[in-house]
Amino acid sequence: MIDTRLYRWFLPLIGRRRPVRSTPESFRPRGTSSRVSRLAARYDADVDEALQRLWPKARVYHDREFARDRADFLLVVRGRGVMVETKVKSDPGLFRGSTLPPLLDRLQRDGRRLVVLLNQGDPTPARELVAEKLGDKARIVVWSGPDQDCELRAAVEELIAQESRHPL
Repeated sequence: MIDTRLYRWFLPLIGRRRPVRSTPESFRPRGTSSRVSRLAARYDADVDEALQRLWPKARVYHDREFARDRADFLLVVRGRGVMVETKVKSDPGLFRGSTLPPLLDRLQRDGRRLVVLLNQGDPTPARELVAEKLGDKARIVVWSGPDQDCELRAAVEELIAQESRHPL
């Protein structure tokens, strides 16, 4: 029998090393593959560029910490804020919105407006969930690039046009 510890001892000497992970386990995103994480990071950057392109005078705030009850962006246009949450699917199937309830509960309490941007898929079940929680204060838009900017602009402008955050 060969002792595996002895084998590992000789690996550095013959030049084959195991790849060392650059980030500690505690800093890696949980529950998603690295492919989805890379897609999400790229999608967030694309959304940021689109928000800057569509509303050049608006302020865009990013939430750097990951939390299920906070949106990824706050877009302030003409003094009115709209929360923007991005969702990335690796397949074009149904988007059910199973990760949205903590965010929807918080925004329902605060009376804020929300736009959920989805990279692909059919958002019909999620639209029902969002409409049940936030009513007309939320929109779900399938946005995958500049060719769909008009849907994004229309959704945000509809929410900005609403008079009051809180019902009277």
